[in-house]
Amino acid sequence: MPDLTGTALPPVLLLLLGIITVLPISALLIRAFLARDGGFVGLDNFIRYATEPGLAVAAWNSASLSAISTVIVMALAFPYAYALVRTRIPGRGFFRLMALLPLLAPSLLPAFGMVFLFGNQGWLKHWLLGESLYGPVGIVMASAFYAFPHAVLILSAGLSAGDQRHYEAARALKAGPWRRFMTVTLPSCRYAAISAASIVYILVFTDFGIPSVVGGSTNVLATDIYKLVIGRFDFEMGAVVGVLLLLPAVIAYGIDWFARRSQRSMITGKSVPIEPERLVWRDAALFGFAAVVTCAILAILGMAIYGSLVRFWPYNLTLGLQNYERLFTDDDEFRALGNSLVLAAGTALIGTTMVALSGWLVARKLGASGVRNGLQAVAMVPVAVPGLVLGLGYVFFFNNPANPLHGLQGTMLLIMLCTVAHFYTVPHLMAVNELQRLDREIDMAAQALRVRPAGAARRVYFPVLMPTLVDVAGYFFVNAMTTVSALIFLFTAQTRVAAIAVINLVEGSRIGQAAAFAVLIMAMSMVATAIQMVLRGLVLRSQSWRRRTT
Repeated sequence: MPDLTGTALPPVLLLLLGIITVLPISALLIRAFLARDGGFVGLDNFIRYATEPGLAVAAWNSASLSAISTVIVMALAFPYAYALVRTRIPGRGFFRLMALLPLLAPSLLPAFGMVFLFGNQGWLKHWLLGESLYGPVGIVMASAFYAFPHAVLILSAGLSAGDQRHYEAARALKAGPWRRFMTVTLPSCRYAAISAASIVYILVFTDFGIPSVVGGSTNVLATDIYKLVIGRFDFEMGAVVGVLLLLPAVIAYGIDWFARRSQRSMITGKSVPIEPERLVWRDAALFGFAAVVTCAILAILGMAIYGSLVRFWPYNLTLGLQNYERLFTDDDEFRALGNSLVLAAGTALIGTTMVALSGWLVARKLGASGVRNGLQAVAMVPVAVPGLVLGLGYVFFFNNPANPLHGLQGTMLLIMLCTVAHFYTVPHLMAVNELQRLDREIDMAAQALRVRPAGAARRVYFPVLMPTLVDVAGYFFVNAMTTVSALIFLFTAQTRVAAIAVINLVEGSRIGQAAAFAVLIMAMSMVATAIQMVLRGLVLRSQSWRRRTT
């Protein structure tokens, strides 16, 4: 029986990835140039959007507030990442953990913390010097908190990739600490800084949750697209806003792609790992800075948790579990919590399976080169597509009665596929990079022994990939629990998930229950992350051959 793995599987996987990524985006792009009756109208929809003053202002607000947030995040994240990687301050592991904590919470959670601290009845309202939290100030503050861990992760990786030989040469030339920082450190991590700034800008520009809680009357594109589609049923204008959201994200991704390629070319096989030097005055200053930032993170998260325990903010500050009890006694909210777990588990299962296959096919160069290259290209598409744009594209593509897949509309399976597509790129790259580390001689030995590709994958590649697949499953699970933007147009009363329920509670002015729901999401994400770490340890412990090779 012939082995069809290398011939049939790549085109099938390419077709599946194309259906859940490229075709919905194409449907959105086409809809932006059509009238309501389906006739082609060229740029008329864009001209109509530009002539509506309230809507055109939203584009400026999105661009300017994203730029301000990016500057603030970079100013905070760079010294924080430098303290983690390039110093010998105590508690670096703790500081790293605290910096990444916001990743486990939906973007709405910091917004709740901000409301309880700096809102109209907030304890620290006077810190805003008369400015209102509900508007540009609140969007920038909450967005900076939300995007901060992403920037720290990227900058930490960039700062870790330095070459110790450059510093030794600088010392030999009598360069002091400040001169070494300006002439060696900054140039070596400039591409990481560009990449971090690009990612932060995309995150803030396309985020829907924060402006919906603390945006007040300040319109941004992410909330406008929701109002146009859900409030006015103006799908053509919604498609126009989707295109406008897509353009900056694509440009920022292009800059990020160029930066990452350049960063790789700076590292050679002769590079020597960085050994942080001990400078008392610098380490003391950065320890203080990291402690202040960590306190701010804990204060915002802690205030959100406190607000979820208050009976009725700000009039009755009695603490209790009333808001949590209401979530568990309300059938709709309890169903949303269960739907989130189903969505996260299904996304992890489907996404991890697809990533294992696509990573294996691409890394080991199976199948026709054109199909394989197409698979790699399609897998890279989602990283440049905002969740709102992808979700709206799903509406246009799967809601079309002429589409044979129309039956998926309104199902949990479609929401799972959308979530898999939204977060596909990073896990795919993780799998490809892990498998590319294996020598090509393994493939040649398998061919010499007449072992089919599927057999080699089962015996060699997938066992090697297993720890990474555990991380991939955890990545899909946590992101499925916390995402809002990609699902806001797809849910029904039966498929509504917890993150969407938080939005609905905010719209109903039930802020305490909304905060409780967001805290529950974070708690479940933390439990999932702990399980992921345990499973990864068990997998590594069961693979005794890894210890023999070290």
